[in-house]
Amino acid sequence: MFLSKIWFFLVALGAAIALTIALVMPRPAQRQLETEETARLTTACSVIDILLADAARDRVAFSATFARAPEVITALDAATGAKDLDANRMKQVRQAIEDLIKKANGAYVPDFAILIDHKGRVVARYKIDQDEFGDVVAGRPLVDDALAGYLRDDLWTANGTMYFVSAAPVIRTNSPIDYVGAVVLGQKVTNEFAADLSHRLSAIDTQVAFYLGNDDVAASRPLAIDHKPMLDTLAQLSGPDVSRDCEANHQIPVLAGTDRYTAMIGRLPGEARLKSAYYAVFAKTVQARGFGGTLDAVRKSDLSVKILIVVAIAFLVVLALGIGFMFIESDRPLRRLTNDAVKLAKNESERLAEDAHGGKYGSIARSVNIHIDKVGRDAKAARTNLDQLLGPAPEGSLGTIDLLAGALPPARPGGAVAAAAPPPSDFKFHDPAPTPAPFASPSAPPRAPTPPPVQARPAAPPPRQAPPVPSATPPRGIPGPPSAHGTTQPLSLDDDILGGPAPSPAPAAVAADGDGYFKQVFEQFVAVKKSCGENTAGLTYAKFAEKLVKNRDDLIVKTGCREVRFTVYVKDGKAALKATPVKDE
Repeated sequence: MFLSKIWFFLVALGAAIALTIALVMPRPAQRQLETEETARLTTACSVIDILLADAARDRVAFSATFARAPEVITALDAATGAKDLDANRMKQVRQAIEDLIKKANGAYVPDFAILIDHKGRVVARYKIDQDEFGDVVAGRPLVDDALAGYLRDDLWTANGTMYFVSAAPVIRTNSPIDYVGAVVLGQKVTNEFAADLSHRLSAIDTQVAFYLGNDDVAASRPLAIDHKPMLDTLAQLSGPDVSRDCEANHQIPVLAGTDRYTAMIGRLPGEARLKSAYYAVFAKTVQARGFGGTLDAVRKSDLSVKILIVVAIAFLVVLALGIGFMFIESDRPLRRLTNDAVKLAKNESERLAEDAHGGKYGSIARSVNIHIDKVGRDAKAARTNLDQLLGPAPEGSLGTIDLLAGALPPARPGGAVAAAAPPPSDFKFHDPAPTPAPFASPSAPPRAPTPPPVQARPAAPPPRQAPPVPSATPPRGIPGPPSAHGTTQPLSLDDDILGGPAPSPAPAAVAADGDGYFKQVFEQFVAVKKSCGENTAGLTYAKFAEKLVKNRDDLIVKTGCREVRFTVYVKDGKAALKATPVKDE
């Protein structure tokens, strides 16, 4: 799996790098947009300053032209020489002003006009408080400079609005030349004026608005802007030169309902400055160019066919390599391991081929083989333990018959009952007792079990001898033929073996034990009795061999088996024998 892991690592690394680029790249673009937006607003603010200065020059020029009109000079010259001003004079002068304004050409048309004599008294007004006259307006900077012979402009506030005003001295041109008064012209700051300024900034795409403190005065487009951020910035502006405000302050994020705008403000000069008069330029805040903003900004035209083709080819190459590595390092080895497992299940092989599998599949094969070996060892140990407990069961045997369990079956499997009376199929040896009893009392308590000794497998039996012809009279210790009731009284061998002096070995028994097989069984039987704590005094080989021969011959006659094996084991804490008929199928 090395190649697959390396490939997936490289793919993950490439994806991480691509994701990092996708997340990081919009940030420099966002900073660039913010820088461009700041520069755009700064430019718009500076342009507004320039346009306002140009408009002020146009107003001053118009005021100078207006002040040179003969009607104005004559009216102010006459008013300067008069001691008192009357209404008739005021109406005549006002009519003259109205006629002159109606004759004005160009974009600049005053919204009001004031004629002031040399003493600073108002001779006549046009449009604003036009019925009032005779009041002294001297003392205002604009009026004083005009009476002193200067051309000036200023910004006045009145009735919650602002006016751009300009003033020019009125000079008597005939002899003697003298200043006879001044003329003040004003233009209201209106939405049309702000829209005209915004139109001139169409290339920058900004909006313009004028404010007087917390009040809206005029705007190129009605916007319900939150004033607080702008007033906070206005309070931080300082310095006598208001034309440098655009360079000194930074952009201000403001809200207009749910819309976000970025603003930049500049102070307005003149008397209105004392009342927190300022203007602002607005631009719609550029959408953040984060990852999501970049995706939102993507257009269908951005995804060209070439880009899609390159991406598709790269995807197919990466996919093909990944599938190839997985097939080489995972699918193919897994298929081989599956085939080996199927062969193992079909018993076509005993183990998995460890060398044919590499990596983790080889580990799986080794683990399975280890378990197979363990199961084999456990099965062998189980067979050994079973042989120790029950005795060996060779192939072709008819089963195991316990010589202490009872009489032999009345007939061999599949055959008829033998003519001769069945001999006893069990015997056991007991220690000699004062009163030998062949049967234990049913009420007697059972003996305490003792741990079984290590069983020894008897040697292979000798070749079968020809069975002796059974005599008419059963030997001593062998039960006779069945009684009239069909039962056989079992006979204990204790009396036969332990009841009297040991006879000499029977010739038949010795002849039948040509290779010492019965001698081996006898020795094993004696060893087991001793291990069980039984008394072996009086137990002779002659009687033991005679009984083995008799039981062997009877089993051969009854079951038709080929041979009989004897196994020594422990039953109820005493040594016992088990006969196993052996018959080849």
